[in-house]
Amino acid sequence: MLKLTKQLKADLRKLKKDDLVVCSDCGSENVTEKMWVDSNSFISIDGESYYKYMGEIDDNQYWCEDCYDMAHLVHISEYKGDKK
Repeated sequence: MLKLTKQLKADLRKLKKDDLVVCSDCGSENVTEKMWVDSNSFISIDGESYYKYMGEIDDNQYWCEDCYDMAHLVHISEYKGDKK
């Protein structure tokens, strides 16, 4: 079993903040992707569930909850660079 330490929690928060993909239109991080996951292989940390990724669905569909529309995703650094 994975032992959850304070350092691991801090590292996960930093990864989540620095490695975001966002909607290319509005910059929202409130985006989702269709994919296959193993429903029986997951870990829960601070109320967030992390599932074992099994693969993409062929159509690569992304959705932005803020635009309420299909979306194209970009890395946060690319979005910030485009807005300068």
